[in-house]
Amino acid sequence: SESVRDMATQEREMASFRFFAAATGLLLLLLCLSAQPAAAARAPRHLPRRPAPTSNDGEEPTSFSSSLGGKPLPVVLWHGMGDWCCDNRSMGRIQKLISTELGTYVYSVRLGDTESKDRDAGFIGDVNAQVAQVCDTLASDPNLAGGFNAIGFSQGAQFLRAVVEVCPTLRNGSFPRVSKLISFGGQHQGVMEWPGCGDSVSGFFCNTLRALMAMGAYSDLVRSRLVQAQYFKDPFNYDEYLRKNVFLPHINNEVAGSRRSDYAKNLASLDLLLLYMWKDDETVVPRESSLFGVYNATLGAIQCLRQQALFQEDWIGLKQLDDKGGLMLDEIEGGHMHIDFDWFNTTIVHSILAF
Repeated sequence: SESVRDMATQEREMASFRFFAAATGLLLLLLCLSAQPAAAARAPRHLPRRPAPTSNDGEEPTSFSSSLGGKPLPVVLWHGMGDWCCDNRSMGRIQKLISTELGTYVYSVRLGDTESKDRDAGFIGDVNAQVAQVCDTLASDPNLAGGFNAIGFSQGAQFLRAVVEVCPTLRNGSFPRVSKLISFGGQHQGVMEWPGCGDSVSGFFCNTLRALMAMGAYSDLVRSRLVQAQYFKDPFNYDEYLRKNVFLPHINNEVAGSRRSDYAKNLASLDLLLLYMWKDDETVVPRESSLFGVYNATLGAIQCLRQQALFQEDWIGLKQLDDKGGLMLDEIEGGHMHIDFDWFNTTIVHSILAF
């Protein structure tokens, strides 16, 4: 089987370079940013192959069929940090694979009109505004009018989840229905470290990055401009996270008194939400965030999804999805963004997207 090693290596190298630059030049960055107005945000602030899942009584298999007149639905992709929409080694290859195998339309999210601008948008920008931009792009694409499936990679996973939750509301219901959302290594409960600071990394470099993130992630200058700050969740300063983070607590409906029932309804309307976590992921910290796990500072341990109020009180519709057999959580071998194309073709393309 062929693994996308260069895809994972590219993301790690780009992440290390960008964040080293951010760490050593943070004051200069802040000075530059202070001279520019913040982007206006249009969005609210407010397997290896596995058997088909069964319903709660164990009798009838759950159907995830989502074809359009017998033809597989179109697919939307959103790339991760350090990547861009059309790289032939990563997103471009996946786009071509799905299109060739299924004969269906595939759109890869692009936020900049050049490779460098699209790549840079994964680091600098207002995520709420980016999501709103993608809402408009997808809603105006006639190829997607009958609905689509979606696959998010790394931070693109939580951004596509935001699309599912927010776009129908932003567009007053005039938005194509999303049937299946597949998430690879997403940070659905945020990150508590700079990417690359995993279990085996310590010392001055990682500690410096950690301190800079803690000091600057929620500042007025950084919080709506640095993409990674917008899903940074400091478990030791949770109240500040709720008050100042402009993106993640809102799509997770964590802010009491400001929870959006329409977001929960929109996410629960999915036929399938499939979440993958890489077992050896050292980029996403904690890696369990890919499965909605979160570090609980009081307990000093990771809380899995079903232990959290977010699930038990169904803040975003995950319990409704689970009750109807539409929520699947799985682990796959390897480090962050290590995807075996043969496995992807068999398990994702032909076993999930084809129906």
